[in-house]
Amino acid sequence: MKQNSTLIPKPGLIKKLFQNRLYATLILILLLCFSVLSVFLNSSMEKLFRENYLPYEVRVTRGISGSSPLKEEYKKGNKDSVIWEFNTLNSPQPEEFLLAGIAFLESNQTAKAIKTFNTLIEKNALANSDYFEEDAEYYLAMSYLKNQEFEKALPIFEKIQADPEHPYNSNVSDWFLLQMKTSIAKK
Repeated sequence: MKQNSTLIPKPGLIKKLFQNRLYATLILILLLCFSVLSVFLNSSMEKLFRENYLPYEVRVTRGISGSSPLKEEYKKGNKDSVIWEFNTLNSPQPEEFLLAGIAFLESNQTAKAIKTFNTLIEKNALANSDYFEEDAEYYLAMSYLKNQEFEKALPIFEKIQADPEHPYNSNVSDWFLLQMKTSIAKK
């Protein structure tokens, strides 16, 4: 009777296979550690703000004719004029709060931006409405991020990400939240 020698492994072969798998596992673990370390070292709130800030584009609303001077100045990119126009208004409309808040944010007046967005959200709550609410939430969170108030920004971003219908949902990824949490942990 002839024995099939191909089924019996050579004595050193099993040891070599085990060592190769061990080396591959160690390499994967090292790559994972370097990736985590890279995220930790490269996360900064300024960078997160720069990379994730979306300029707001004024929407055309059907059925509403005319435009406010503030809205026209915003469309032209005149942030200072938007702020000036907003400060002269007796009873700003929701969109004017939003545009002024964005102008404050883009002019590095983050405390005023935060106040303006919060006022819009509060007015909506009192009026039981939601005019420009989702926009205000996103830009409020971005204002907190820019103002280094990370703990206030994070729950808003988590709320946005949890709502697939939120217009800014696709801008708040798991990766973005991980970077935020990492930056908060470094603080």
